[in-house]
Amino acid sequence: MPDYEAIMDSELQLVNQAMNEYFDSVLETAKRLGPIHIRYYQNIRDYMMRGGKRLRPLLVVAGYRSIREKVDVKHLYRASCSMEFLHNGSLVHDDLIDHDETRRGALTVHALYREFIKKTKGVGEEKARDFGAAMAILSGDSVLNMGPEIISASELEPQTALRCLSYYQTAYRELADGVLLEMTIIQDPRTSADTYLEMIRMKTAALFEKSILMGAVIAGATQSQLDALSEYAIKVGQAFQVQDDILGSFGDESVTGKSVDGDIREGKKTMLVVQVYQHGGANHAAALDELLGKKGMSKDEVDRVRQVFRDSGALGFTEKAMTELLTSGQKALNKAKPPLTKKYKQFLIDLSEFLVKRSY
Repeated sequence: MPDYEAIMDSELQLVNQAMNEYFDSVLETAKRLGPIHIRYYQNIRDYMMRGGKRLRPLLVVAGYRSIREKVDVKHLYRASCSMEFLHNGSLVHDDLIDHDETRRGALTVHALYREFIKKTKGVGEEKARDFGAAMAILSGDSVLNMGPEIISASELEPQTALRCLSYYQTAYRELADGVLLEMTIIQDPRTSADTYLEMIRMKTAALFEKSILMGAVIAGATQSQLDALSEYAIKVGQAFQVQDDILGSFGDESVTGKSVDGDIREGKKTMLVVQVYQHGGANHAAALDELLGKKGMSKDEVDRVRQVFRDSGALGFTEKAMTELLTSGQKALNKAKPPLTKKYKQFLIDLSEFLVKRSY
């Protein structure tokens, strides 16, 4: 996919340039407040710039260029970063909720500040954990606020800016509702696949959908085009999360940059778990009831859960569900009237293929 790779590289360069320019301005302001603020915002910058696929900004840009290939909006790439801030702000909080220690090959925010205060002030473990948690909550809040701030600074037409802010707010609400539903279904071992898909629609796919709609609205898309892009993004976003579930238990930690035991140790309700209860035998369900989320799980017990995913057929059913979602999402692009631009329609198809084959 040489065209896809060339477009991806080019667009990523422009997105990262826009993010760095924004952080330059943030740090310039922080200089007036002193070294603590400089360190604080530099830590946020490091967290966001040390990795990540930048899928949401790419979808904003692809949404725009699938309608109008030539970019004639001054700060499209600046505006495209908004959903990346929503995504990363939620990750900072998710890492704290899930007690994850690493993200993209480095310490999570709460772990970074916990270790920082222990090293510099010599405080005990409990106070250090409290400090790390407080700083992660504050950092996540700051990042979440940067999203609408960057939309406001993108010099869009007033009505367009309002629609973009509305998309951001709706995605934020759906994200929170999705996390709440996720926390609720953990207590229900017989959660259906449909309920799970609705949860990931809100928690993950909503950001994909609102990103691509934001770009399309900036370009002046028709309702038919918006509907087609919306369906594509929801299905692909769900498929992306299902693949993330697979990588969360079967990925390579050196590649993904995060623990591959965390989902199992935390008892996270993934599509793999849902499929065990739906398609596995009584022995498979009993094994999950005994082991999933068990306090102080050994490495052997974590590996036993992985084997349950394989032996019950859950892994195969999960991979099948992911492929069906992606295929359906790709076909939705054909419904757009007028048709999407050929180059960026193909880019969206290639991007969805990447989501199936990715290993991180």
